[in-house]
Amino acid sequence: MQKIKKLSDNEARKIAAGEVVERPANIVKELIENSIDAKADIISIYLEDAGKQLVRVVDNGCGMSAEDAKLCFEHHATSKIGSVDDLANLNTFGFRGEALSSISAISKVILITKEIDSSSGVKIELEFGDIISTQEVNCLNGVDLTIQNIFSNVPARLKFLKKSDTEWRQIVQLFQAFCISYKNIHFKLYHDNNLVYNCPPTQDLESRLMQLWDHNFAQNLISFSIEEKNISVFGLTSNHQVERYNRNQIFLFVNGRWIKNQNLSKTLVKSYLNILQPGKFPAAFIFINLPNSEVDINIHPRKEEVQFLYPKKIENIIYDTVKDSLQKNLSKQIKRDVEISTQQLNSFKAASTTTFDFERTPFFESMDDLFSSTFDNTEKKENHFFAATLPTHNDLNHEMQIQQTQHTVFVNHIKPENRRDYNLVGQFKKTYILLEKEEGLVLVDQHAAHERIMYEIFSKKFKDVATVRLIFPTSISLSDKDMETILPYLEMLHNYGIEIEQFGKNQLIIKSVPVYLKDVQLNDLVNQLIGWIEENSILEKNEFLKIINEKLQAQMACKAAVKAGDTLSEEQIYKLLDDLSNTENRFCCPHGRPTSWLIGINEIEKKFKRKN
Repeated sequence: MQKIKKLSDNEARKIAAGEVVERPANIVKELIENSIDAKADIISIYLEDAGKQLVRVVDNGCGMSAEDAKLCFEHHATSKIGSVDDLANLNTFGFRGEALSSISAISKVILITKEIDSSSGVKIELEFGDIISTQEVNCLNGVDLTIQNIFSNVPARLKFLKKSDTEWRQIVQLFQAFCISYKNIHFKLYHDNNLVYNCPPTQDLESRLMQLWDHNFAQNLISFSIEEKNISVFGLTSNHQVERYNRNQIFLFVNGRWIKNQNLSKTLVKSYLNILQPGKFPAAFIFINLPNSEVDINIHPRKEEVQFLYPKKIENIIYDTVKDSLQKNLSKQIKRDVEISTQQLNSFKAASTTTFDFERTPFFESMDDLFSSTFDNTEKKENHFFAATLPTHNDLNHEMQIQQTQHTVFVNHIKPENRRDYNLVGQFKKTYILLEKEEGLVLVDQHAAHERIMYEIFSKKFKDVATVRLIFPTSISLSDKDMETILPYLEMLHNYGIEIEQFGKNQLIIKSVPVYLKDVQLNDLVNQLIGWIEENSILEKNEFLKIINEKLQAQMACKAAVKAGDTLSEEQIYKLLDDLSNTENRFCCPHGRPTSWLIGINEIEKKFKRKN
């Protein structure tokens, strides 16, 4: 009995459509790409029910002849390539010749098109892959292509379509990507007869982003650009005041094509370490240009992913460039918003010290033993204290969007007290320091602020720490597995002033610790270190050691810092604020939490109904 059967062409196209067309957004993508390849500079997209009922794309491109209009729906019919060798240097979007064939197999299609030099156009109607009518018509130059009722003849595919809201969000993100990549094209997006986006051509990326989002968002972006041999990377990325709950506002483009790449996305997020809170993400619009021979766009049926010939090279460029741009932006912002005269600066250098001298707390007494000063004079920066703003969330995926005016508050470090540009109100809940400013009320998290100060100390001078030998050594019991994991890294702990030795088969003995950790139980630190080692063991050695060191420094800073619930004297508070003002990356603690927030006077007055 014969078991193998050859499927009909129509059934084969239905099955193939499942690879090319998964949802309405895939159809929108294919049709817009065809319009761009046709040199259109006006592209309008019309949708009904998030594309489930109708997708219509109208362009003013070169159009097609009557013969090409019929042929474009045939399987493997394309104008983009002549042989497989052309794939190595592809300069257009489409090339397989499967898209229109697959789309027409699972929908009803109406194509109206006219070439520029033709006196009339052609209208072709198809139903599930079969041409049912062809007629000559009067129409505008370009292509008007309508797709109706996708998957209506394939119920197995139809039931997997998501809710309309989900499908709509996919199309919006796709539309945004095309607008960003092609600033010279006038894009319009209609949904259920309503114009949602109208984006005329722009000269620069910032203007395009303001069309898609808002003016405040564009103001919080940092530009960057770098070229290395035959690779260029440029674009915009968000500063420390923008945070997102997901990666949906990270757009990556390779040779003008919007792509999805997990490794590049992770690399970008990693460059925001200690700037954004864990679980929060930046917004970024990154363009990568490189020779076509060094990137393969033929690895995904819907051309959403690419494969680089040298992926690590691209990742390193993005990481280094974005991280450097963030640091330069912070310095630039500081210099722009805070002006300190030469006379004041000299007075500050002569008069100020940055050592902790909190006489009422044993921990603070030990700081003078640790360092004679927090930073050498050569490391001092312009002094200012930054109060981070309440974050603005403009993420389209969230129903509640917080619209707030962005403020930056700077407090002069220079003594005497009347030179400080704030009034100290006091402590709230023994956790937050309250400051009165002209712009509003500043709240400083005393633990997060001190944690950032300590972290910067550890990252610069961890090998110079003063240690104290414990009168009664502390013992830590570990399992065989954990002991085997930690033993190779005892020297690393020793570099941080923590002297640990193995005592017996399953015990460690802590003999000495840094003076600022003399009253801290280190069992948790050791167990966390074991977890970090196991979690990151697959990384390369240099990257592994870098991550472990950063985590150790952050955790030790957390344990050494003042805690929520600690009572601070007025002198201690001023000292904490002064040291924070002289600390790099002062906007958040090492774990990403903000050190300070501003509640603007306008917001306060609105709460009391003094303003609308």
